[in-house]
Amino acid sequence: MTDIRDLKAALARHEHLAPPPDGLIEGAYLGARRVRRRRLAASGLAVVTVIALGAVGPGVLDRLDDDGPGRVAGPAATKPPAAPVAKPPAVTIDVDRTDGFFPLEQGFSGTTALATIRTKNVTRTGGGGDVGVYAPADVDTAAIEAGEAVTVQGHPARYVENYLIDPAAYHQGPENFTAPKPTGPDESGKIGLLPPTDTRAPVVAWRDASGSWVIVSGTRKRTELMRLADAVRLRPTGVTTPYRLNYVPDTLRLDYGGSSTYTPSESNSVLVFGAAANPVLKRSDLLGLTEVGALRVQLMASDSGRLDIVSETGPPTVLAGYDTWYFTKPDAGLSPPKGGAILVAKVNECETLITVQDNNLVPYPVLRRMFETASFTTCAAPDTWVAPLP
Repeated sequence: MTDIRDLKAALARHEHLAPPPDGLIEGAYLGARRVRRRRLAASGLAVVTVIALGAVGPGVLDRLDDDGPGRVAGPAATKPPAAPVAKPPAVTIDVDRTDGFFPLEQGFSGTTALATIRTKNVTRTGGGGDVGVYAPADVDTAAIEAGEAVTVQGHPARYVENYLIDPAAYHQGPENFTAPKPTGPDESGKIGLLPPTDTRAPVVAWRDASGSWVIVSGTRKRTELMRLADAVRLRPTGVTTPYRLNYVPDTLRLDYGGSSTYTPSESNSVLVFGAAANPVLKRSDLLGLTEVGALRVQLMASDSGRLDIVSETGPPTVLAGYDTWYFTKPDAGLSPPKGGAILVAKVNECETLITVQDNNLVPYPVLRRMFETASFTTCAAPDTWVAPLP
């Protein structure tokens, strides 16, 4: 193996042999639902919270009562700069299911639509891979057009042996699990950062009717890439969620979103908003729906037992008719980011977690307004989901 995509491909080929994926990125939230509630209370909750929410440390404020937190962070010295307006791409990547392919995750990063594809028939199709629909400005057109001419679904395409699919620049920060990692101390005792590296891999690519580039990657086997490319289908619909946020402050920008709806009773939906001071960088895959940013909204269909534990911390605050709990310091297995917060709720059988990285950027009154003005559908019924923004 030479890079992370080789590892991902190997894991995908052996998913059918694996135990419940409590420690795998793609399966973190699914594994949490399979463990028993008391086991979750003892150990699994903290692990899943750190992975799925990107929590990085204890908070410093108190939990709130019906009127808000007892102590709140003071207002920022100046209003944070407004985030540029951005809309997610109006396309969803799907696959023909005939040979066993299915979309494990579908979503977007910036202006790029993304999907993680898996299969029920590893022997026939291989382990699946990743598919992206890219704006021309995000593609090395010269490198693609220099590739070998092939045919996909009756149309011209290119096979490129060594394409730069995941630039190091996609992982330069802010701090999350894809950012540069600390290295051990050198001879002088200084701690450094292990810089990210470019990832090159075989791809199959072609232009669709809109002029965007469809790029298939995730396996080094040419036959598997070609088989997956032939199965790709594009739908002219954008991302949907089990809610609509009718109010979002102008300091936030929707940078990332994704969902897993293959098993409706275990559906998982994530949106991540960036800010000028905490942007969400472009990605070349959905990272198992673990992305973090200035504000992260996650709704899950099945009950992991987390709400039972949270409810033992004290009475809820009722917002828009729903029970909510707001944490700014570690409690109930949750670890809010330092200076941030986590709002926990149950909405229409959806387990809801909203993580704020900086309470100065998104103070409780703003978060409360976002929640109270939102409209919700049902997590376990993806066909009822709607566009996340008006």
